[in-house]
Formats: sequence, structure tokens, C-alpha cells
Amino acid sequence: MAGFGPWPPDIDDAPVGLAVSGGADSVALAFLARRWRRNVVAFVVDHALRPESAAEAQLTVCRLAAMSVKARLLTLVPFPKGRMQERARQARFEALEAACVSEGCLDLLVAHHAGDQDETVWMRHLRASGPLGLSGIQPVSVRGRIRLIRPLLAFPTARLRLTLQAENLPWIEDPSNANRRFERVRLRQDLTPEQRQEARALHQDALQERQRLEAELAGQLGRHAVWYPQGWVFLGQEGVDEEALSVLIRLVSGNPYRPAREAVRTLMTQGYGTLSGVQVRPAGRFGDGIILVREERALGPAVPAKAAVLWDGRWRLLTADLPQGSLIGPLGDAVHALDLRRLGMPYAAARCLPGVWHEGRLVLGPRLGERAKGEIAGEADFVWSSGVPATGENHFRT
Repeated sequence: MAGFGPWPPDIDDAPVGLAVSGGADSVALAFLARRWRRNVVAFVVDHALRPESAAEAQLTVCRLAAMSVKARLLTLVPFPKGRMQERARQARFEALEAACVSEGCLDLLVAHHAGDQDETVWMRHLRASGPLGLSGIQPVSVRGRIRLIRPLLAFPTARLRLTLQAENLPWIEDPSNANRRFERVRLRQDLTPEQRQEARALHQDALQERQRLEAELAGQLGRHAVWYPQGWVFLGQEGVDEEALSVLIRLVSGNPYRPAREAVRTLMTQGYGTLSGVQVRPAGRFGDGIILVREERALGPAVPAKAAVLWDGRWRLLTADLPQGSLIGPLGDAVHALDLRRLGMPYAAARCLPGVWHEGRLVLGPRLGERAKGEIAGEADFVWSSGVPATGENHFRT
């Protein structure tokens, strides 16, 4: 575990989080983590998608207690039908991230294992993915306010199950793990040893190529791109290419995934346009190049203004003690009170900044520095919290 560090001291105020479903792999993770460190806390998520899920989650909490692992049960609220796996995955992560923050966890351990890696790489191989896809599941990555760490990626699930059997530790078998309706289940059951070996070779080659490409991209953005704290980017003309445009669109939009390659190529041919909720336009007075700003029509709906809430997948409010019934929404027409030229900010970017509204009136705007004093309502503390950095999330070493 030292190779995944640095770690905070093993004290009550800084536990390491564990994502535990109750299945064999995550129970093995909890058992091993508790042997490594005294202060760990397991989070058991009940998706409430099956009638028996609540009882299984409660059983897992009890089993963790018997292993001297502190556990918290997180029950998800119902979410709309359609894209069920994607919605469940997103809701699960949001619940886990919030629970980690409330418990003081900087890191969350997840139980992905070698078989998961093989299946992921093979699925992407079948889709003709490049180095980005074939590099597979990352051992360490940044998501939101926490690090996700997968210490079991080198271990086969059979070895984890043998560990539990040796310790007489029970686990729960999720019936969906045997449902061949899912592509991953079919691959898990059908991949031959030779195909798994080929997947590992593809993975290793892709890792080296991805690290090389990311290092080049980081240097390119460092030379040609300027990231502004108001959530927009200037990219000099010499730095405009498909890779740079792709990662910057993802950054400005707050989306977890890059836009489709073909769509990025089309945008580059046009020279301007809108993609993934981001406007790309000539920089004009800001220099020789382009600017990327959030598209106002793509902004998320207003949300209740309370401390730590995330708006539009990008801005997190830190200010507390706000008037009852306040909402977070875009500044919109309220920017007419600002001297944007003096502030050095595009009009479109300013309209998409967050503000706190009460009964239709802007009561708090974002902090824009000394030059904006007296031009807008009082200030609230918003921090950028879009989830993943533009580059570098794959440069951790183990």
C-alpha cells in the first residue's frame, strides 16, 4: 500500500474509505484493508433496485462489524428509468464522495481486480479504442474531491475468494453478476486464457503510449493555454489540435467524458461552434487563438443553496447560513452591472457564473476580486469542482 501513498496518519480524524458492496471482492478488500490500517470506514450502498437489496446491505454492515470494520449504510433515492447502469454508477459515486467528505476520507479504496481489468481492455479492444481506452482502469485517479484507489488490480478474483474461504468470511452473490444480458458478464464467462493474456499485453503497451501522450499534452497546454478561475479557457492558435480541444472541452463542460473524436474533428474544421455544452469561438480581443466558454443553454437547473452543494457539475458552494429558499443559478442578465472589459472576462462566460438567488433577486455573486467590488451583490464562496483535471490524472505511479 505504500506505493499508492502518501497516506494520512492512521488516526480517527483521517480514515481511509472503502466501497463495499457485500460481494466477495469488496469483502476481501475490507478484510485486507483492516489488517493494513486501524482507521478505515466502509460505505455500503443500497441502490434500492431489487426488493432484497435493503436486507443484503444491512447484512453486509453486520458482517463488516464482525470484522471490526466501521460501516455506514447509504441508501440511494430512486432515479429515472433508462440508462440504468450509467445512472446507478453516477448516483453511487455521488453518494460515496459525499460520505467520504463527511467522514474526513481523502481516499476511497475500490475492489476492482485483474479480471475486471482484462474485461475492460477487451471490450475497448473490440471497439477499436486507442491508448486512452486500452490503458484500462487506472490504479489511482482523481474524481471530484477524493482519490479513487484500486489496490487489487493485480489480483485475480479467485485468489480473493480463497482468502475469504481461508478466514471463514461469507459474502453475497449478486444475481446480476451471472446475467448474460450484460456484455461484461459474457466476457467474464467466455474470455479464454489466451485472450486474457492478449488483453494484458495490449494494456501494458497502451499505458506507455498514454503516459507519453499525456506528458506531451501537459507541456502543450502549459505553453499555449490559459485557464481562468471564472471557468473559461484561452487556447493560443499554435496549441489548437484535436487532443487539446478534447480535454479542454471536457474541463469547461464539467463532463466526466471527452466528446466524440469525430465531433471534435468537425468542430476543428469549422473553426468554431458548440460541443458538449461548450462554445468554441475566436478569441478576438483576448488574443490570437480561441476561447472556450460554457454554453448558457446547457447549464444545469437551479439547485437549493446549501453548503457543499454542486451546481452545473462544476461549481461547489462553500458559504453557509443563506436565506431559507435560496437557489443557485447563473448570473445571467445580472452581469450587466459588471464592467467585464475591465475584469478581462468574456460576456458569455460571465453569464454562466454561479450566483445565489432569493425570491428572484440576486443576493450573492461569486468572488471576482478587488476590481469588482461594489459592482454586484455580496459575495459567496464558490470553488471549481468539475471532477477531473484536464491532464495528469493518469500520471500517478504505483
